Amino acid sequence: MHKSGTKKIPFYSKWIQPINRQKELLQDANMSSSRLLLPGLLSLIAAFFEGLTIGLLIPIAKGIIEMDFAFVREMPFFKGIIMRFPRLFITPNSSIFIFLLMIIFSTAVMKNALSYFSLLSIDFQRRKFNSNVRKLLMRRYLSFGKLFFDRNSQGHLINTLIYFTDLAARRIEIIHMMIKWSMVAAVYFIIMCIISWRLTIFVLIAPPILYYSLKWLVKKIKRTSRDFAEYKSKLSGMAYNIFSCVSLIKLATTEKNEMEKFDHTSDQVEAFEFSMDKKVRLIEPLQEIILLMIILLLITAMAFLIIKNRSGEIAGFLVYFYLLRRSAAAFSNLTSEWGMLARTRGPLNDILKIFDDRKKYFVLDGKRELASIKDKIEINNLNYSYIPELQVLNDLTFSIEKGKVTAIVGPSGAGKTTLVHLLLRFYDCPPSSVMIDGVDIREFTIKSLRAHMALVSQETLMFNDTIRANITYGIGKVDDKMLLDVAKKARLHEFIERLPDGFNTLIGDRGVKLSGGEKQRVAIARALLKGSEILILDEATSSLDSITERLIQEAIKEAVKNRTAIVIAHRLSTIKNSDKIVIIENGRLMEQGSLDELLKKKGKFCKYWNEQKFF
Repeated sequence: MHKSGTKKIPFYSKWIQPINRQKELLQDANMSSSRLLLPGLLSLIAAFFEGLTIGLLIPIAKGIIEMDFAFVREMPFFKGIIMRFPRLFITPNSSIFIFLLMIIFSTAVMKNALSYFSLLSIDFQRRKFNSNVRKLLMRRYLSFGKLFFDRNSQGHLINTLIYFTDLAARRIEIIHMMIKWSMVAAVYFIIMCIISWRLTIFVLIAPPILYYSLKWLVKKIKRTSRDFAEYKSKLSGMAYNIFSCVSLIKLATTEKNEMEKFDHTSDQVEAFEFSMDKKVRLIEPLQEIILLMIILLLITAMAFLIIKNRSGEIAGFLVYFYLLRRSAAAFSNLTSEWGMLARTRGPLNDILKIFDDRKKYFVLDGKRELASIKDKIEINNLNYSYIPELQVLNDLTFSIEKGKVTAIVGPSGAGKTTLVHLLLRFYDCPPSSVMIDGVDIREFTIKSLRAHMALVSQETLMFNDTIRANITYGIGKVDDKMLLDVAKKARLHEFIERLPDGFNTLIGDRGVKLSGGEKQRVAIARALLKGSEILILDEATSSLDSITERLIQEAIKEAVKNRTAIVIAHRLSTIKNSDKIVIIENGRLMEQGSLDELLKKKGKFCKYWNEQKFF
């Protein structure tokens, strides 16, 4: 341990750590090494057949130049075949020529067949990886605490889930193609060494020159890729905000302002994309110029050797030149894929960040099952803040008795909804600050805890599905009689009867086809159907007109019988029948007691009550 108290990080960690994280991602996505080896093995065999095809061009070229294929009879492989099937080679030159052509054609077919299956295999692996990472990301998202979603743009999260996973999956294909072109280049190199090792040594100067000339370009592509990923997510978040708040935009007539902001961000994304395009497109001409210089030098050397009465090697040099062109193409493809790999770096980093546990605000599950509430829920010196500088709840202490209606009253921003979210364990509360029958709620399993709680929130959450699906969500199959019963209790029955498809009516995205009051009644019906021991009503009647509110109050009054009810309210008329009223202001407990007790005190509650004039 150093004096500073921090562990020294090895210089190579900046390369090792990202590789390890990518390996872990592959393992989590169920991409075993054996699956990834198959396309590589097929590519290796395909490269061998390609080398064989090109190698056979030498005897073909030599025979054509010398107008004699007799030398083929002395070559080890062909000698055995000719001796075994002498009748096939009665006319030596033409028979051997046709035989060589047939072998070249066969090896070329084998090479292309293997290449096809190799590419097909990698396409399958890429699609599978893409799907598996998407599923992993969604599973990962659902494991995070609510605070994570409060602090991150939903547009960015969706962009990472849908778009960035596809780019990350492309890396599998790109890496495979790099391996493929490396294998092809290796086979070409071996054949070139066989033809002329002296010339090939000279050729070896090409890869280092190409690597160092393009290294700076690839670094720039990586940096631009990170900026692109950031602004692409920003653009997605902006689009999500526009669509979700389109009514507000229309009301404020700020379409032009929103369009200007969207245009600016879209232009930034376009600029980063084009910047990457410029750099990626520069790779090919740059490497082509470098390779052309090397090839021209080699042609000069070949010409010099031929002039020196080495005409017997003309066929080999012709094939060597052909190989050189093919090698240049292989290197060109290899470096292009290298550039594409750098282009996907930013999106991959964004995916890997999701798998980093930092700032994910996990709510850890307990081990005890909550069977039922026997006595009460206790709030003990509860302190909570979303950020250290802003305390939301301060030393809050009170109890919620079983079977009683407890109302929590206070101005906006007092911390009422935060308290509800802590009870539901959407956020993690401090140890021993929230207790059920003397047991810290952190000890209970989240599933068993929430099974005993039903919530009707002021923010009505609806799926783009039928009314039936929204009422029964999370409950399972429900018979029509039970569904009809809760609809009547929620005063929803008459409205549903007027619909042509009844309970099977689609309500649109976020329930856009329903009014605010109708959505609220659907949420109340959902809570009533769940039949939980604890019923939490967070401004449950805030979206209702006075007539509907009266009907819902009657339904709620019936629903809270023999249940523990927590009622959050601004409108004090909704808490007249509460057994206990708790007043919170600035996250602190101000008063608590029954309606009569609080009115007699003539304190904070009495002031609220008189201001709203509810008698």
